[in-house]
Amino acid sequence: MRKLKPSLGSIQKWVISICIVTAGAGISTGFDSPVPSAYAAETEKLDSVRVALFIDTGKYSVNTSSVTLSSAKGMDITLRNSAGADKPAFAIVDKTSAAASLDGFHAVLWEGTDKTQAKSIMDKLTAANQDAVLVASTKRGTVSYQIELGPYATKDVAQAAMTKASGLSAVSGLIKGYTPSVGGPLHWNAGSYATEAEAAAQAAAIGAAGFDAGVAFMDTAAGTPAYAVFVGAETTSAELNAVKLQINGVMPALVLQPVDPAISYIVKRTQADLETDGLPVIPYFTLGGGTGANSTTKLTVSPNLSDTVAVKERFERSYRGILEISRFNSKLAVINELPMDQYLASVVSSELNKDWPVEALKAQAVAARTYVKKQGVKYQIAHVSDSTVDQAYQGAGAEFPTALTAVQATQGEVLKDKAGLISPLFYSNAGGMTAESTEVWGNKVAYLQSVPSPDDGAEKGKVVWYRIVLPNGKTGYIHSSYARDTGEKNAAGLPYFVSTGTGVSVRPAPFVDNTANPASFKVDIGDRFVVFDQAMESNAFSWIRGPYDADKLKEKVNTVLGQPISGSLEKLEISKRGESGRVVEMKANGQVMKPDYPDALRTLFNSLPSTRFDIEETGRYTILGANNTVRDQTASSPAIYVATGGAAPQAATAPQIFVLNGDNKAKLADKQSQYVFRGTGYGHGLGMSQWGARGYAELGYDYKKILQTYYVGVSITKE
Repeated sequence: MRKLKPSLGSIQKWVISICIVTAGAGISTGFDSPVPSAYAAETEKLDSVRVALFIDTGKYSVNTSSVTLSSAKGMDITLRNSAGADKPAFAIVDKTSAAASLDGFHAVLWEGTDKTQAKSIMDKLTAANQDAVLVASTKRGTVSYQIELGPYATKDVAQAAMTKASGLSAVSGLIKGYTPSVGGPLHWNAGSYATEAEAAAQAAAIGAAGFDAGVAFMDTAAGTPAYAVFVGAETTSAELNAVKLQINGVMPALVLQPVDPAISYIVKRTQADLETDGLPVIPYFTLGGGTGANSTTKLTVSPNLSDTVAVKERFERSYRGILEISRFNSKLAVINELPMDQYLASVVSSELNKDWPVEALKAQAVAARTYVKKQGVKYQIAHVSDSTVDQAYQGAGAEFPTALTAVQATQGEVLKDKAGLISPLFYSNAGGMTAESTEVWGNKVAYLQSVPSPDDGAEKGKVVWYRIVLPNGKTGYIHSSYARDTGEKNAAGLPYFVSTGTGVSVRPAPFVDNTANPASFKVDIGDRFVVFDQAMESNAFSWIRGPYDADKLKEKVNTVLGQPISGSLEKLEISKRGESGRVVEMKANGQVMKPDYPDALRTLFNSLPSTRFDIEETGRYTILGANNTVRDQTASSPAIYVATGGAAPQAATAPQIFVLNGDNKAKLADKQSQYVFRGTGYGHGLGMSQWGARGYAELGYDYKKILQTYYVGVSITKE
């Protein structure tokens, strides 16, 4: 089953006035760019959706310098000019991949004919997280490889990138003997032609003379030849003139005309395919011309015969509709534009799972449709992103049939209150009870109330993990499948187990995540240990996080305290809960913590799944002594003494001790205090729980009842 991730989980605090969401806020991620009125008026009539795959708005950034595209049945490359007119430019007639980028300032790091050396340099650059492309051209009958970095907005930025990359120890030796340089977007036009083939022949002739040349498609007036041959890629007029003298010295009859920088164009070159042995070449298109950092000219890619286009740099996902490539904020922007129903089918499929009840899928479809219509053009040139900052969209490859059925069965339906479209927040799991709006952002929203939610389906089928201690004192959780009960017990009555596998990971918390919860140590077959506790494998409904060292938590806590803690963190406590049981206030050493809003506590404490949690301090326990004397023992308290048999009591100085309560349940107490968080729910908790929608559907609720349970007092209307 696909792991469900909470959508809209990264969103910032709403700006709400009199319980009405202000214009453009919607389910805002804090991206407060105003929605243009022309778009806002048409929001509810939206028939197609523009999804940002790559974009840099300043506040939301997912960047790449180029994209590699492919389609099983070929692709058409079109120039969409500032007037919105589409002009067919190039065609890919088979399964051949193609790359696309922007024409601009770039660093030429190396050039040569040795393909092995070229690939070695590219491998080193990739390992160093440097964006680079390997351009291939035929000059004087020989294939020459050129490694380019970029494009960049300015010459200075390109120069800095060149200096950094050429100075890398892994790269500098491989490019020794070649002097890197910076190229730019200034070109000469070496001839205009009616067809691509004619232009390609001229480009080949210039290449035979030893110069780089590319076929260009230009946004020319009707009846004027659109294809041309571009030579030179310079940063200044002086450099351009120097290139002209050089070319005309070899080809004196060649007439070179300057390219008007205001005219939009697509240049076709070739790029070496690093994924295939032998470095075969693929078409490489660069979009240039126009004016400003946000040119209105686009390069569009359409699949043939209603197929899809795959984008290698976006997890190799395939997309319906068209892909639009443009210059936005001086960087490459890639937008997927497709019909609303196709978009929603992928969203429902990306958010949920094919084996879920159709009524839960329908509820998700209506919420997702309302969400995207509520946004307007949130990203200036796109309505939404493809990430869970908005709602998950993984393209055509994620789709399953019942998702489309759910979309079609609810076609046009949206959620509204008296102010219009609502902001239909949703997330993975409420942990049994949804949040009231003030518990999360501190603002009151009438339709976001705390209601019961049947979310426990998320933990069905999860296995038990044992909490163990080795003879050397090491502790952690082990998957129960790798531990066997020996039938023996220790003096405290706790069972001995042995490992049934070799190299079995023992982790701080009961779940597998090699980044967030890496193995503390490993055990091998026959290794013996005591099991003193157990827990269900952490899941979207119930979870354990930690233990976290007090000193490390203190650094985070001090960022939200009026008076930072100078000594040790002695006590971390929950001082107030909201209606749903979520934590809305905490204290550290008795001092109230003041994050920007209650849900920010999740981020503060190492990205907790939700704020519906309890805290266990491993160094704190209560001792009931003689005459019912109660003593609260902490890591900083005086040592306790343990009496064994007739021997004199001795101070417990070990870094860990085990304490048995009246029910014979053992607790590990650390000398160095740590904190463990135990909670339920996954996500902010506002609005619809996806696991809860499944639970209600299994109880017989239809999608309308599910939606009106989670969004109180709203109506479901069909446009």
